[in-house]
Amino acid sequence: MDFREFLRQGFVVLDGATGSNLQQAGMKSGDCPEQWIAEHPEVFIDLQCRYIEAGSDVLYTPTFTCNRIKLDEYGLASKQEELTKTLVGLTKEAIRRSKTDRKIYVAGDISMTGQQLEPIGSMPFEELVDVYKQQVRLLVKEGVDLFAIETMMSLQECRVALLAVKETCDIPALVTLTYQEDGRTLYGTSPETALVVLQSMGADAIGINCSTGPDKMVDAVKVMAEYACVPLVVKPNAGLPFLQDGVTCYDMDAESFSEAMMPLVDVGATVLGGCCGTTPQHIQKLVGRLKEKKAREIPERKSIRALTTERNITPISLDGRFRIVGERINPTGKKELQEKLRAGDLSLVMDMAEEQEKLGASILDVNMGMNGIDEKEMMLRAVNELTMTVDLPLSIDSSYVDVVESALRIYPGRALINSISLEPEKFEKLIPIAKKYGAMFILLPLSDAGLPKDLDEKKTIIHTILDEAKRQGMAEEDIVVDGLVATIGANKNAALEVLETIRYCKNELGVATICGLSNISFGLPERVFVNTAFLTLAIGQGLTMAIANPSQTLLVNAALASDLLLNKEEADLHYINGVAGAVITQSQPKNEVAEEDGHPLYLAVVKGKSGHVLELVEEELKKGTEPSEIIDKYLIAAINYVGELFEQKKYFLPQLIASAETMEKAINRLEPLLEAARGNEKLATIVVATVKGDIHDIGKNLVALMLKNYGYHVIDLGKDVETQTILDTAKAENASIIGLSALMTTTMMEMKEVVDEAKKQGVKAKIIIGGAVVTESFAEEIGADGYSADAREAVKVVNRLLEK
Repeated sequence: MDFREFLRQGFVVLDGATGSNLQQAGMKSGDCPEQWIAEHPEVFIDLQCRYIEAGSDVLYTPTFTCNRIKLDEYGLASKQEELTKTLVGLTKEAIRRSKTDRKIYVAGDISMTGQQLEPIGSMPFEELVDVYKQQVRLLVKEGVDLFAIETMMSLQECRVALLAVKETCDIPALVTLTYQEDGRTLYGTSPETALVVLQSMGADAIGINCSTGPDKMVDAVKVMAEYACVPLVVKPNAGLPFLQDGVTCYDMDAESFSEAMMPLVDVGATVLGGCCGTTPQHIQKLVGRLKEKKAREIPERKSIRALTTERNITPISLDGRFRIVGERINPTGKKELQEKLRAGDLSLVMDMAEEQEKLGASILDVNMGMNGIDEKEMMLRAVNELTMTVDLPLSIDSSYVDVVESALRIYPGRALINSISLEPEKFEKLIPIAKKYGAMFILLPLSDAGLPKDLDEKKTIIHTILDEAKRQGMAEEDIVVDGLVATIGANKNAALEVLETIRYCKNELGVATICGLSNISFGLPERVFVNTAFLTLAIGQGLTMAIANPSQTLLVNAALASDLLLNKEEADLHYINGVAGAVITQSQPKNEVAEEDGHPLYLAVVKGKSGHVLELVEEELKKGTEPSEIIDKYLIAAINYVGELFEQKKYFLPQLIASAETMEKAINRLEPLLEAARGNEKLATIVVATVKGDIHDIGKNLVALMLKNYGYHVIDLGKDVETQTILDTAKAENASIIGLSALMTTTMMEMKEVVDEAKKQGVKAKIIIGGAVVTESFAEEIGADGYSADAREAVKVVNRLLEK
């Protein structure tokens, strides 16, 4: 049976852990897993045979880190093809040896590369696509039945891996991310956001793996089920790790694990397995309990009407809240914006974005069409910077198909295309592009003949585009019809025709609608009154959204009042907050920035605007402000506030990195001046490293950056660092603190090795530890001097230890 069909037949049982079981069999944390398995084939074959016997329907190939980036860290990049062939062959050998009558599916396992994509990191988007495509091609060559893209932390990296699969073959793909205890990924993505984005791009099943035990996943799966049109996957750990006689163990045995999995089944999970700490016994008990359960039926719907950023979702409802698409980021008729763009300066674009977000826009239209610039390059830059600056989904607006596709390709969420008409260039090319990247689109009822001559022709064009989009696999929920507003001065029925289009689309086609308001009043005096009256009539007929300037108070408040009178959900609160001048947001609280210190340098750090921070520093120095005062009064104050926003879950990793890097630029300029003033006085030295066997360094890099910003001398040894290298460096540099990071349960014990060896060798430096899987109790258990949950906490811990 084809795996896509099998997915919808009922429960699908995945395998359990690989890494933690192989460690029990002798694999060391510093070993390359792929190489160790290739050298110990019988250990791995035996493990997978036992998973088949326990009831697994799907086996993951041991190719988790078998991409050229990670293999290169072990000096094995040239062996990628050979290793892939060997490792897939071992899984197939396990199936042959099991002699089972059941069909066992082979999942080509793909995971993170450890590199951060631009604009947060330095990895170019297309380079990472190529890395994954290379791995995908090798796995396809060896005959895998599906792909398991797993243990992902970045939604953007999930998109890249999924694109690599889709652009290489037609093999099914499951995608699972790992979430922190606050219910978000390290990059701040909510489960429902990831679900909508990946589902729209064509992932065959989506869910969660690793992260926590099953009991901590229920809420996330429940909210995903509200939006899911695909099967939901759960592959949790066997609870929390703990140390016993120097060995990492987990607090859920097979019985308690299988029992804790049942609430996940109750809220909608149908593809189930185990991650760290689980064994064939865990899977066997799970299979036994599933016999008493009925699998959730996968909804018949094909799509969800929603847009997203990388972090949050903006639901769009035919009967729900009216949405404003902010129109201001468009250089047409804006001389100042045109001048900035010609100079390559996006600061005004960012200011416009932030202002429109504050004034209540739900979506931002982005248009870079003008003479004198490379529109595609500027659009890509704008998309990258906007996704870091504001948390509103984008509407990609361009006359050129290649500009639209390029923007959609790098956009780390689900965007809106503005727009697709019946003009051949757009109709033939943009619908497949919308489908490929999972975008929604505005249907513009124009043809190559121009404006429709009457309402009937408009409806015919709407049906033609709608039918073709559905033929290509899209749904009504993916489409927003533009009412195509004409000028009332030229056509007295213009408003009536638009209102009928809105009514028809909502009530008879079940399609959302949008319009631009300003055309209706062209040539008339006091146009805002005409626009506002037209808007209220349109909302009454079911208008879903409008492209408008959210700074037009009368228009915005009329929209809020219309929703209130139509008794839409939470319209009373939106109205009260809106007319009171409060920030109106979508589904999440606004990431408000403290404005009490309005100094541009402070705000530049808080908002992560690095472009002009050096100019601002120079301005302060010219005023005679001491470097130490600039740091204390503006930079430290700003980064402290950013840390508070991070703790409150209003800022996430991208904003934290942007702010820290902005501050670092300023510190680098001021540091020589400070050193001259300090003379021979030296600040404390801190050595940081990711422990041996662990090649993840996002958190460690951020800790190093924050500590540098606070003036400490930081020596960053990188990732997968030998214990003795860490200790030798600490002794040679007379370090006061050693900071250790580990992201995987399989490498946590290396921290204990460092602590134990430091004591044996008389290393005086205090040792603090942190990482996604590390807990305060683990730090106490191994004898570390401190524990930090994140970069901000690391600074506090260091300060406290040095005060002692």
